[in-house]
Amino acid sequence: MDDFCHVFVLTSLSIDENGDVKRRNVAVTFDLFEAEDHRNRGVEHEYDVFVVPGDWREDAEQSNLVKALHNLREMARQRQEEQ
Repeated sequence: MDDFCHVFVLTSLSIDENGDVKRRNVAVTFDLFEAEDHRNRGVEHEYDVFVVPGDWREDAEQSNLVKALHNLREMARQRQEEQ
């Protein structure tokens, strides 16, 4: 699959109790306009852009529960086809 999508990770700078500047992720969006709106709110706001394959969900790590539910659904589908 040659489809790709852009993911925007919105970040903000803040100062912790020790006076150190910390950069933290505050949100994720697929919308460039939302990312630019976030950045335009002040100099402490920024975003990073990542290009990911369109089928990223297929490659994403899944919990054991999700895997078990997918397996159960597949078994049920196979049984329905057999009947």
